[in-house]
Amino acid sequence: MAFQIEHRERLSYQEFAADYLYPFKPVIVTDALRDWKAIGRWTPEFFKREFGTMKIRIGDDLKGKAGYKTASAPVEFTMEGFIDEVLQSTPESPAPYFRNQVLYDLFPSLKDDIQPLPEYFEPNWLPDHFLMSHVEKVLNRGAAIELYIGGRGGSFPVLHYDGAGSHAFLMQVYGRKEFILYPPDQEKFLYPSQEKLNLSMVNDVDHPDLTRFPLFANAQASKFILEPGELLFIPSHWWHTTKMLSPSISVSINVLNESNWHELVSFVARGRKSLLVSLGSRAYLSCAGAWRAWRDREWRKRAFKEAA
Repeated sequence: MAFQIEHRERLSYQEFAADYLYPFKPVIVTDALRDWKAIGRWTPEFFKREFGTMKIRIGDDLKGKAGYKTASAPVEFTMEGFIDEVLQSTPESPAPYFRNQVLYDLFPSLKDDIQPLPEYFEPNWLPDHFLMSHVEKVLNRGAAIELYIGGRGGSFPVLHYDGAGSHAFLMQVYGRKEFILYPPDQEKFLYPSQEKLNLSMVNDVDHPDLTRFPLFANAQASKFILEPGELLFIPSHWWHTTKMLSPSISVSINVLNESNWHELVSFVARGRKSLLVSLGSRAYLSCAGAWRAWRDREWRKRAFKEAA
């Protein structure tokens, strides 16, 4: 039976941590963005009016990811031209998907529109300093708030779970988006790619090739719609993809902390071909997580005391 996603409002951090964060259970919080100026302000027409001459490039490079065709070269648009595509988008001819764009890099003037950030994002270890520079670079990039703009009929190009074992928070600002989620125990039906373990080789969940992927017929998905002003929490290792039911604007952020650090350790260790490198990565990251867990005890005490 498909997993049912709960809807909550006035959800305290303590309730979120106890009922969803540590149990790795998805939830939709219906009032988490109630103070955001972006709700009601950010529309396709707003981006066309305020940023119409901005040049953007859109393309999905799925080369080397088993089951997916190599994408064509990125296409350049002005924001005005792209928004026109979004407004004319249909399921038969969907607009390109402007996705995973670092919001504060492209649109620093919009930072205040998404304040305050929900307390559920804390603590987040992704922006921290790490001794290994390549680890720091990857994790720091994962902490960025990302923007997504697309049209009716568009979709995320791959069934996946978020890399580095991170939790994902998705905030719907404008329009309606359908989510398709699979719990971790469904992975045996989802054909993870050997080249990139968090991507499924099943490249069309609506019309799967059951000759190539016969076990996918057994996969049980939860499907639901995220409405404007709602926040969705997707825990580590939950497989998901999306489809847009209307012109859509969303933002997302990834989070790593004590609740899911073990997922990062496992994700990195499994991706190393050398046993020694795998063991070394596991040892370093385990120590890094243990120190941060100790550091956060005081943060947690303060947070819970202030909420009492």
